[in-house]
Amino acid sequence: MNDHFDLRPKKPPYGAIFRGVLIIAGLLFVFNLRSCWQQIPPASVGIKFSATSGISQKLIKPQLTFVGPLERLIIYPTSMKNASYLRAPTEGARQGDDSIQACTVEGATLPVDVTVAWHVNPADASRAFQNFGTENLEYIQANFIRYIAIYGVNAISGSRSIFDLTAKERQQFGPEVKKFIGPLMAEYGLTVDEVYIGEVYPANEVQQKVQERVSKRNELELAKTNLEKSKTDAKTLMTDAERDAEVNKLKALQGDKAVALRKLELKRLALEKWDGKPPMVGGSTVPFTDIPVR
Repeated sequence: MNDHFDLRPKKPPYGAIFRGVLIIAGLLFVFNLRSCWQQIPPASVGIKFSATSGISQKLIKPQLTFVGPLERLIIYPTSMKNASYLRAPTEGARQGDDSIQACTVEGATLPVDVTVAWHVNPADASRAFQNFGTENLEYIQANFIRYIAIYGVNAISGSRSIFDLTAKERQQFGPEVKKFIGPLMAEYGLTVDEVYIGEVYPANEVQQKVQERVSKRNELELAKTNLEKSKTDAKTLMTDAERDAEVNKLKALQGDKAVALRKLELKRLALEKWDGKPPMVGGSTVPFTDIPVR
């Protein structure tokens, strides 16, 4: 039996290849379609930016929204967010020392922990987009708000002393900084809720001077307290002395009256015993009186 070999080239399986391409294209379409849906979280608003038509003027409330291939969704928080600039390396927006360097009236520079609480009002979302474009929140906090905070803190601390910044009352600088940077951030569509001034980290020699100042201040307060106590004690002694003198005076007056009354009593007794005859010795007056005997 003779073997027969077909040496003609076989046709490629175009149908199978076409079906495979369709399946892959379908999977990619489904995948891209799912990735085009984005969630706007609660307490946020969204703005769509289109590469072809520009910004969409309609604010999108928290919901699942479709974002086309040539569109980008920018989300802004309408609830308060904290932009923290701290010295601790594992805290705050950046790794490492991210505290704000605050200058004082003496020319010293003190690292200060600062937190800016902020949000975007829905009515200001378009203005925020016009200023920051498609930048995300991390960029806004790490760059714009940080530099505004540096400016505001130094504008206030520059007229304060080292001792003011390191005192417990330094928290009162927060409202002053908020009042200063509030209008600046409002121009960019951001609202400042609060500014918190945290720990201050002076150098060792500065800390020593601060401790000396605190010690001297405590000594001064103690001296004032002792002076007031001495004044009070002196007033008390004067009051006691005046009271004792008045008592003694009253006692003396009472003694004089008692002597006078005793003399009158003796004269009365003498008159009761007198027989009406002039005394044998003495003048011609009634005994113990100046009345003449007639």
